[in-house]
Amino acid sequence: MSKIIGFLGSHPADLCLYAAFALKNMGRSICVIDHSEDGVLFRSVASSDDPTVIVTYNHVDFIRKEPVVQWHELDYDYIFVQLGAKPQDLCLAACSERILVVDCERSNLEFYNCFMRESSMTMAVVLRGICRFGRSVKDIKGQLMDKNCFVENWMTLPLNEMDEAYRVGMQYELLEKFAHISIGMEKVLVQLLYTIECSHPAGIIRAVHAAKHGRERYVQRASHV
Repeated sequence: MSKIIGFLGSHPADLCLYAAFALKNMGRSICVIDHSEDGVLFRSVASSDDPTVIVTYNHVDFIRKEPVVQWHELDYDYIFVQLGAKPQDLCLAACSERILVVDCERSNLEFYNCFMRESSMTMAVVLRGICRFGRSVKDIKGQLMDKNCFVENWMTLPLNEMDEAYRVGMQYELLEKFAHISIGMEKVLVQLLYTIECSHPAGIIRAVHAAKHGRERYVQRASHV
């Protein structure tokens, strides 16, 4: 049975995409479902927004708006789902693991604090956009942690101009590689893949490095939808 990983929050699309390409380099078969309203992730690898089209790019299959009842019927090692900003509980419950990506905006931290408590589902949290001279990470985490016991683990991603350039750029053109992402982004990807796959860190680092430069490390088995 496929392991379903849900990505949600403020700007999770780039992390979802990078993680999929890196995990594919570990010899896993991957399908990415863009279930968000904006469809940013699907458009970054396809010229069409047609939900019936399956696009294969870099040996990863991409689907737009696959019904949640069909997720478990797909034949892959892993299914990554781009859930968007406020997914339904049914979609969250269908996921084996949930990755919340949230920035440092107080309104977003307060919103996801309430959202997590109302959903009552554990999530790994990527706190992105941390400013060097801004509020402390401890204070920012406190906004999300207030009366909230559903944070499974934390990953922190400092604000970086190159990371933002890639994140915005993928909304306009096909993403071929992301060779100049920050060291902070690389560390988060390694942490994410370890959370998802629990493989040896050295293998994960090699997979991330190859994905950054658009290189292939494995030939995947054919997948069946």
